[in-house]
Amino acid sequence: MKKSEKDSEYIEKIKNKAEKVEQETAPKLKKKMKNFCVIGLGRFGRTVALSLTNEGHEVLAIDCNEKNVHAIEKFVAGTAIADASVSGVLHKLGVQNFDCVVVCIGQDLQASVVTTLICKNLGVKLIVARASTDEQKEILEKIGADVVVFPEDYTAHKVAKMLSNPSMNDVINLTEKFKIVEIAAPDDWVDKTVLELDIRRKHHTSIIVIKRQDFIIYPEPETELKKGDVLIVAGEKKMLDELSGKSSDVIDVLHALSSGLQFD
Repeated sequence: MKKSEKDSEYIEKIKNKAEKVEQETAPKLKKKMKNFCVIGLGRFGRTVALSLTNEGHEVLAIDCNEKNVHAIEKFVAGTAIADASVSGVLHKLGVQNFDCVVVCIGQDLQASVVTTLICKNLGVKLIVARASTDEQKEILEKIGADVVVFPEDYTAHKVAKMLSNPSMNDVINLTEKFKIVEIAAPDDWVDKTVLELDIRRKHHTSIIVIKRQDFIIYPEPETELKKGDVLIVAGEKKMLDELSGKSSDVIDVLHALSSGLQFD
């Protein structure tokens, strides 16, 4: 039986079981989360772990692959070479005492589901899990994942930022067609208000933030753009590509984040 057929069969089985699991209301992100456990140290999990560490948090990184663990052990607070889907392993590692567990197991659907369920049964306060398909997302949510992310849609750095900033209780669905870019205010926008520019209607995009020298401005319709303003703009890739032609200074924020660059 091919792997895809095995996964489909497993999905149907777990769906039936998941229907019987009573769901609790997903909690808001905790305000004072300090320690995190990241399970699965592929590219996505490794970046989440390192990003959380860079944000000043304590991270325990777990993977059954010795090579993956050794690659990260010098950079995080703690590591363990272990199969998280084996009964009793996570309890012995004290995962139940962490503020948040991020399940980043990508290739093995069954291991991801079992690990998420074990974390739920251990009473982990907040469980974040990665999924590859909408079906997997549905299953993971039903068995107890509080937040489910798609690595293709959310950069690992963004996940770490989300977890570090408890005011972000929702995750923006960023797809291949959606971009966030940083552009210098075009000359013909200077001294005009956001309402006058009406870029939402004209370009199907929105100005999220205006950076003016050392100040951050959350634009209102009457906000007037000034020369030297830097704009964080979000919208469909096609429209932003057209819009970015009006400015000589354009940074694809999502691409830069995924490359590890930092922004003020």
